[in-house]
Amino acid sequence: MEIRNYKAEDANEIIKWISNERDFRLWSADRYEKYPISPIDINNNYQKCIKDGNFYPLTLEDNGEIIGHLILRNSGELDVIRLGFIIVNNKIRGKGYGKKLILEAIKYATLNLHAKEINLGVFDSNTNALNCYKSVGFYEVEIIKNAYTFYDEKWNQVEMVLKKTK
Repeated sequence: MEIRNYKAEDANEIIKWISNERDFRLWSADRYEKYPISPIDINNNYQKCIKDGNFYPLTLEDNGEIIGHLILRNSGELDVIRLGFIIVNNKIRGKGYGKKLILEAIKYATLNLHAKEINLGVFDSNTNALNCYKSVGFYEVEIIKNAYTFYDEKWNQVEMVLKKTK
């Protein structure tokens, strides 16, 4: 398994992993206006973010097959990296690939971006993701009540940190 820089053609595979609007919003919240999205939507969003700077989309491959994707971004403090858009092929979820994706991203952020703190936000209704993050050492630091509304559901956002040196 290896983590590599995202390629525009990866979007064709990533959109296949999102089977319904609820899962889409658990993955992206309000970052995209409409569902479903196209590969062009992902690539346009990423091009804008890359142009703004400090945005690193990555893809995890296993024997040439794309199995996971996420982004790393720096939102101000140079040694603080935020994980986002974390997704694994839905056909292989529950087999440890999410954990491997996160561990590879942590290694990348530490070695290449010199991260001293890595954080993320996850909706508390996304229990599989929440448990995955806890399994690699993230811990909860804040819960933002009613952070996102999906139709008649109110989702709390759990802010998590891997390592804090401040």
